[in-house]
Amino acid sequence: MNYKLGIAFDIGTTTIVGSLIDLEKCKKIKTAFLPNPQIKWGRDVLSRVSACIENPQILKTLQNEVLTTCNGIIRNLINHEQVGFITIAGNSVMEHLLLGISPAPLAKVPYKPAFKEAKKIKASEIGITINPKGYIYTFPLIGGFVGGDTVAVVLAAGIHKSKEYSLAIDIGTNNEIVLAGEKGIWATSTAAGPAFEGGTIKHGMIAEDGAIQGMDIEDNKIKLDVIGNTTPKGICGSGIIDAIAKLLDAGIIDKTGRIKARDELYENIANRIVEQRLGVRGQGLGNAFLLYKDTKKEITITQNDVREIQLAKGAIQAGIKILLNKAKVGINNIEKVFIAGAFGSNIKKESLAQIGVIEKEWLDKVIFVGDAALEGAKLALCSEEKRNEAEEIAIQTKHLSLSGSAHFQEEFMKEMGF
Repeated sequence: MNYKLGIAFDIGTTTIVGSLIDLEKCKKIKTAFLPNPQIKWGRDVLSRVSACIENPQILKTLQNEVLTTCNGIIRNLINHEQVGFITIAGNSVMEHLLLGISPAPLAKVPYKPAFKEAKKIKASEIGITINPKGYIYTFPLIGGFVGGDTVAVVLAAGIHKSKEYSLAIDIGTNNEIVLAGEKGIWATSTAAGPAFEGGTIKHGMIAEDGAIQGMDIEDNKIKLDVIGNTTPKGICGSGIIDAIAKLLDAGIIDKTGRIKARDELYENIANRIVEQRLGVRGQGLGNAFLLYKDTKKEITITQNDVREIQLAKGAIQAGIKILLNKAKVGINNIEKVFIAGAFGSNIKKESLAQIGVIEKEWLDKVIFVGDAALEGAKLALCSEEKRNEAEEIAIQTKHLSLSGSAHFQEEFMKEMGF
């Protein structure tokens, strides 16, 4: 039976996104998203794996949570009877949980998933509500925590087809990095944490109306870029990166990541520094920087927020260095740098370079591709040839595990500073 409509899913650790696709034109009709309710068991994938190991019955609960959310997104998009095919890309843990397969093998050496192959099964077999005759296709996994979403990013960016060296960096709660070129394809993952998505940030929020998505300092005054041009409610991932970059540039944050005290600065902007009182043992929380204040609330960047970003960017930069070293490829050999993730096109590449997520030499090579995992899922939805291509990418890609790597720890510590 031929269907005219399908849905492509990107099952993220923090957010689940679905796009309704016209299969004949391979064109996006509309998109809907919901938070991943599994967050109750932890913001990161390892917490959810641990929950399944401690109580095997949790697996079914976690599966039901993600299936219910997918069905909710389908209802938001269209009458489910009109949908006959769905493609799903997610990291290794998310795909295990979706299919009701225990991710326990990922918790111990050699960190191998229980399966790696793509799966095509009747949607009704696992409880996704579309046309009773409809099917779902889940992307193949590469290895370890590098899953189907990374395959989808590579498929969308097309870096597997080029002889010149390219990097694809998918920035999310679980960060994946792919290096591709004439010598092959390598991939790794680092636990960047949810800081880049506004998680673990004191006034963090998702990128919606009211989120500060950028900041400038002009003549000692703060100028905020707020989504929807409305009263600020909080700060999203692109906003926290941009703000920290500008505070570094202005000398308000030093190279170690410390927010300076008022008496270390001579400009009026020093009045925006909120100094924390010392605790009973003389320990302080560090200073904070005031972005916005009204009668109801204050929005600040705290010292802990800066540390969270340092941890995330240190992990990404260490992962990049190890991949380049493994492939014996120099920084100057990289021709294109694809940045994927929930940022969309709001994040400034200059800010990414300023805080050290990417090298300054790559500024002219950066291409923002938004939710490339969703785009890859869309391509696979429309074409069997693209599904075959995805499976070939998964087979060809060499997985580099960083778990327990002394080299990674060494690089990570080096990359923590700004």
